[in-house]
Amino acid sequence: MVKKLRKVIWSERAINSLKDHHDLIAVDSRTAAKKVKAEILRAAKEIPPYAEKYQVDEYYPNNPGNIRRFFRWSYRIVYQVNETTIDILNVIHTSQEPNSE
Repeated sequence: MVKKLRKVIWSERAINSLKDHHDLIAVDSRTAAKKVKAEILRAAKEIPPYAEKYQVDEYYPNNPGNIRRFFRWSYRIVYQVNETTIDILNVIHTSQEPNSE
């Protein structure tokens, strides 16, 4: 039996955060901004078969254990593992306060 992969769903908050980071980088370099955005999107697409690969996010308030995170460059991508979906919750620059979710 083939296990069906979970679908990656981006929350409005995560979409807005990624856009804000992209726009901030683009002030100095549009090329770098595109590269960062593309890498974060690519990495998020690759989560489903390895959803439990990354660490539980210790900074997420009241984490029930299914909220995890991984890093790309200076960005922490926070996601929630559900039965049928991987919900991308936020994209946070590592210079931000960890608890500013």
